[in-house]
Order: sequence, then structure tokens, then C-alpha cells
Amino acid sequence: MFTCKSCKRKAFSTLINPTFRLQNTLATVQPIYTPALSRRHRKYTTTTAPANVSQQDGYQDNPKAKRKQTISPQEWAAQKQLQYLKDPLHIQDYVRKTLERGNFDDAMLITKKASKNSVVTVSWNHLIGYVMQQGKLHAGIKLYNDMKKIGQFPNAQTYTIIFKGCSFSPHPKLAVSEAIRIYNNMLTNDRITPNTIHLNAVLKVCANAEDIESLFTIVQTANQGLRAPNNLTYTIILNALRRKVNRRQYGLVVDVDTPKITKAKARTILRSKAIWEEVISKWRAGSIIIDEELVCAMGWILLMGNYHDAESIEALLEQTMMIPKDDVAAIRGESKKWAGHSKDDIDAKPATTVDTDKIKAPGAPEVSHALPGNNSLSLIIAALEKSGKTSRAQAYWDIFTKKHHVVPDANNWHRMLMTLRRGKNSSQTVMCLWDMPAELMLPKNFRTAMNTCLRDNLNTSVFNNATEVVKIMLSKLKIPDPITLRNYLRVAYACKRPFFDQFGNDTYGATMAWSKQLATALENLWKPYMTVARQYDEDGPESNMKRELVALARKMIAASDRVISSNVLRPGDQKEVEARRNSLNRVVVRHFKEMKEMFPEFRPEEDAKEEDEGDKDGEDGEDGEDGDNHKRTPWKYPQSRPMGV
Repeated sequence: MFTCKSCKRKAFSTLINPTFRLQNTLATVQPIYTPALSRRHRKYTTTTAPANVSQQDGYQDNPKAKRKQTISPQEWAAQKQLQYLKDPLHIQDYVRKTLERGNFDDAMLITKKASKNSVVTVSWNHLIGYVMQQGKLHAGIKLYNDMKKIGQFPNAQTYTIIFKGCSFSPHPKLAVSEAIRIYNNMLTNDRITPNTIHLNAVLKVCANAEDIESLFTIVQTANQGLRAPNNLTYTIILNALRRKVNRRQYGLVVDVDTPKITKAKARTILRSKAIWEEVISKWRAGSIIIDEELVCAMGWILLMGNYHDAESIEALLEQTMMIPKDDVAAIRGESKKWAGHSKDDIDAKPATTVDTDKIKAPGAPEVSHALPGNNSLSLIIAALEKSGKTSRAQAYWDIFTKKHHVVPDANNWHRMLMTLRRGKNSSQTVMCLWDMPAELMLPKNFRTAMNTCLRDNLNTSVFNNATEVVKIMLSKLKIPDPITLRNYLRVAYACKRPFFDQFGNDTYGATMAWSKQLATALENLWKPYMTVARQYDEDGPESNMKRELVALARKMIAASDRVISSNVLRPGDQKEVEARRNSLNRVVVRHFKEMKEMFPEFRPEEDAKEEDEGDKDGEDGEDGEDGDNHKRTPWKYPQSRPMGV
């Protein structure tokens, strides 16, 4: 086989001498893995020959001659990724996109490995912000500490992210303690000094926790330099004061304030007025700007007070938004040239407005006053409702919507409806409903409108207005509101006095006219009732909407009995009313039977006395702020009295 002796000697030496074999073996890094394992569970192993071990010595017999390092697939992928991410900007973009995909572990691994050779503070900020947004306060603080341990120094944005994360933490007391601790450390740290943004962020944490004592402790750290208070600072303080005394305790809404609550609100208003004097002083000096949010923060506090406090909100808007309160007619007729006027325009404006000739704050906008918006529109409408000056509501509405081009939102429309209800203006209510966009309409809007008609029951045209409300509801809501329909019958009952005023001593004629009105109401209700019945008739007896449907049916049965007994209809119409009455009665009987089967203790009481004498001027039909208090009889299963009796 080997014709040359030299070749034969070399061949046999290779088989016998292991050192010779080692010299012909590649002693470099070789990744090895087990083919039987899936790609996800492979272990990447690196084998190297130490440089201080001679190949001739044979490192197979030396335990220190061979070194193995096993890394996970994630670490291997991170190392590969960092080969292409050299710039910190590219690293932070990669971390941000990875977090957007919800892959926190990979983003964390990339950031830690990159921290060994680069300054990636922004990447750490992304990680801290990600866990803080999930409400993980401890995890965010731990990342902050780990960041400092490996030599990545936090920047100003890091602290801002931490404080903002504390503001929506599910553990407010813990968040306050952590935020104040970190903020106090910043005050003693020469590297990064807290600024106004940090001040406001910590104040927001204290405000959310309703910790007023800690809030004013932080306020004392403000200065005229880097931590100078701005408009947002005062907004946070005022909102915190209002929230502290105006919160809903134990999930209950108290209609009448207790003496303790009233006294606390009075103290808050006095304290807020003192703060507002400081705001106005700095505004006139040009130290701060003023915006709608700050104005409304003060306005909603005034709305907690008495009549005079609510009345002063008009002066507040005049002071800050250039809307004169003493010349409403002139406001409605003014041209749009004052909608966005500057300082020069203000100087030329008539003396009906407040003097605002002052120094502008650095970076302040051209408009030196607060611009009206949806929040301030709701504020002034609510103030007019409380003070009883409801006739001025439409004038202010026109100023905001036509002059300042404010597009009313759902809350603005409902506030307007509630103010009209206070003024018993059913005609204006109908116009408001027609103007209201269908996409903003809710059942509570129509309940409030129908309660307005109920309060306006001395108006001879109120029944027509109530009928118009039902028509609008049918045209703008897919499913009519059964509570509104039931209150429509209440309006028909309550509007009785105008007939007796019209007929004088003719009691019989007045009664007949009133009965015909009930018949008309029943005719207008039948189709919407059928629509509601098709929607909720198959619901179980425990369903609230099914109970409201039954309450409406009982109300219609009572009205039908009144119409039938009066004999005011023609025979054909009389039979139709009787047939509908029997159909309604079957629905009620079936409902009570189902109730008895589900709740054996259930016993329906006799029908309550009908409201023949009206509803005491409709006062008992008022709804609350949400328009949902509709004279229902509260009860809980398995009690005996159904809703709406």
C-alpha cells in the first residue's frame, strides 16, 4: 500500500501517538448540540483549548485543559443581535419595539448585555416605564436599583417615568412613600436636581392617594428657579382639594351633605380662594399662563359651595376667559373678532372685560387668556342650574358653540338638559333634543327631558312637548327606554289642572277631556311598548329591563281602566283598548307567576293608588345628576314589591 518508507512511518505514527493526532486537530471554538432535542431546547456549548496548555502535553488528561460554557438560546440570540446594534440609539429602538410586542424578557436581556459596553439609559427607561404601566411598582423600583448597580446612571426622564408610574399604582400609600423617598434623594443629589416636571409628578402621586399633608409638604420644596410652580401645579393642588372633600364614601351618594361635610367643603373653598389669589397675581405678573383646566379646577370647587359661590363662576369666566356676565345680549351679538384676540386686541376691547394688560410668561401663547372648551361649558351650565339662572343658559351655550366654536360633547348636552329641567322649560328641551346628535344620545337624556315635562305640567302645551320627546326617542334610539315611556304616562296624568281651568265649573267636561288625553297617550305608547316587549319579553323575571317592562305594562293597564270606565271612545276604539289591556294583563300575570316559581316567598301587593291627582307639580319625579332616578320603588329579591308600582 505504501511504497515509500517515510509515508508508512508517518501513517503508523498517527495511529499510535495521540499527541501527533492533537497537532492535526483543529483546536478552535466549535458549537455542538444534540440533534434529538428541539430547536427551542438546544444548548449551545463552546469548547476551547487553554492557551497556557501545550498541545504536545495532551490536555485530554488534564482537568484544567478543557473548558466548556453553555448559554441559552435567548442569550445566543442576544449576542448575535448586539453584533448589529452598536449604537445606543439603535439599541433603545430595538428595546422599545420588543416591549411593544410584549416580549419583556428579551428586551431585558438585550439591555443588560448592552450595558456592559454602552450607556443605554434610555433602554432602561423603556423597561421601567413598561412595568410601571402594568402597575408593578416593586418591579419598577427594582429595575431602577439594578440600573444603578451596573453603572447606568438615571437621567431626568428616568425619575419622571418612576413618578408617573407611581401616580397610577394600585397601591397609592406605598406609591406616595416611594415617590417622596426618591424625590428627597434627588434634592440632596448634586448630579440631577428635580425640576417642575418632577414636582408636578410627585404632587400627582399625593393627589391620587388623597394625601393632602404630603402634598403640601412637597409644595414647600418649590422655588422660583428650576422648580417654579406653573399652571399644572396649581391645577393638581385644586383638584386634590376638591377630590378630598367631594369623594363618594363607601360607594354611596349622599343627597344632602352632613354638617361635617358642609364645613369641610367651606374650608376647602376658603383655602382654594387664597390659592387662586396667588394664581391671579402670578398670571398678571406674567410668571405663569392660565388655561381652561386651571380655571375649571377652581370653578368646580366653587360649585360645591352655596348660591353665592355658584353665582361667582360667571365672574370667574369673565376674569379668565373674557366672557362678560353682565351683558348677555351683547355677547350673543358680538362678532367673531374677539374669539382669539391677542393682548393688543384686549387693550382695545370695551371696559366690560377685566384688565389683562400684563407681562407675558416666557413661551406663552399669543392668546393671553384661557380659551373656552367643553369643560368650561359644562361648568357654567351647571353653575346656572345651581343658582337658578336657567334663562341665561342658552345665551352662554351660543357663545361657546357659535363664537368660540366649541363642539358640545355628551356631557355638555346632558348638563344643558338638566338646566332646562330646573327651569321647567319643556319647549326648549324639545329643541335641544332635536339638535343633539343621535350618536351622543343615551336613555338618561330622554328621562331627564320627560321629567322636565313632568315639572312643567301647568303648561297647556306640555303634553304635546312630552309627545314630541317620545317621537324623538323613537327616531334616535334603536330600543325605546321603558322608564321614559312610563314617565310619559305620568305626564298625561299630571296635566289635569289646565283642563279644569279651561272648563271652569264643568267638571264632567274637564274629566272627559283629561280621559281623552290618557287615551291619546296609550295610543302613542302601544308601538314603542311592542318594540320593547320584543326585546326584553324573553328575559328572566330577575332582569331589570324585564321588570321595567312589567312596570310600564301595569301603568298602561291602569290608564286603560280609566279610559274604559269613562266611555269617551267610540265602540270600535273602546274594544281595541280592552283587547290591548287584556294582552298587557297576561304579561303581568305571567311575570308574577315566574317570580313565584323562582322566589317562593314572593307575594305581589295590590296595585298602588293611581296618580289621579297629579304628581305634586312633578317634584317627586326629578332625576339626579345622572338622570336615572325615575320614581322606582326599590326592592330586592325575594321581596314582595315589584319595580315601578
